[in-house]
Amino acid sequence: MEINSLITDIILILSIIIPLAYLVIYTTGLDKKVKREVIKLCIANNLTLDNFEINGDLILGLDSVKKKLIQSSRKQIEKDFQIIDLPSIKECRVKTIKHSRKTIDWIGLELISSDAKKDIAFYMEDDENSPGKDPQMSLQKAKNWEKFIIPLLIAS
Repeated sequence: MEINSLITDIILILSIIIPLAYLVIYTTGLDKKVKREVIKLCIANNLTLDNFEINGDLILGLDSVKKKLIQSSRKQIEKDFQIIDLPSIKECRVKTIKHSRKTIDWIGLELISSDAKKDIAFYMEDDENSPGKDPQMSLQKAKNWEKFIIPLLIAS
């Protein structure tokens, strides 16, 4: 009787562990593929990334030597690839839009130059393809990127 329950327990545990292990390996492989493609685009543009992050669909990278920020999306890396020249930016700040006290609709970075304003979304409540899924984690990531970017601006 004990052998039968042991075999049943092993089968149950394996039926849970194998799909989870596959999911972890699969998503890690996708992130590595995305990073390779971004690095290839950066090399073509003579950039070397110090900081790199994939946040849901949002891809951000920073070359602090050349003071360039790269942005793209996971779904269309090459098409959405943008290089932002940080010395042309006057101000960088975390921006949130709240629907109510408890509900955050949008979190992102607002980059303001003398002639334009650019928003980089870290979280969008209504969009299923939103860069991030957790508003508090997205807010923290936006604050971290703000800390990286501010020292590289023209006003600094």
